[in-house]
Amino acid sequence: MSWKPYKPGKVLSYAFLLWLIGFIWGTIVFMLPVLKNLSEIPYISKYPAVSAPLLAVYFIILFILARKYVEDTDKKAAEGLKFGAVIFIVNFILDILIYYIMFKSADYFAYVSIWFYYAMAVAVPRYTGRRLEKK
Repeated sequence: MSWKPYKPGKVLSYAFLLWLIGFIWGTIVFMLPVLKNLSEIPYISKYPAVSAPLLAVYFIILFILARKYVEDTDKKAAEGLKFGAVIFIVNFILDILIYYIMFKSADYFAYVSIWFYYAMAVAVPRYTGRRLEKK
């Protein structure tokens, strides 16, 4: 079994797209004081105006992108897992580069919301692939 996704360029572009959506939404929230100043939810989210809408949007987008990506393959569950792994790895690396190194935000990874997104990035495509494989 190859660990390489069957369309690496496509999955990388999806991974960058998902990350870019989050970065743009976060930028918008930080430009609006009323959203930026919402109270932190301890251990869950430092900026709930960023994470809550993004988790809902990511959930929907991941289903759509995963379905579109694995539809043409024979081993949908395996490709779904590869798809999710690439999404996770690319987003994790970009988060480290931008938030931890560039913005010096060491507490970014201390909240559950980001880890929930990472888990969802792997689980949703895997589930989508398994569901389509059974059909």
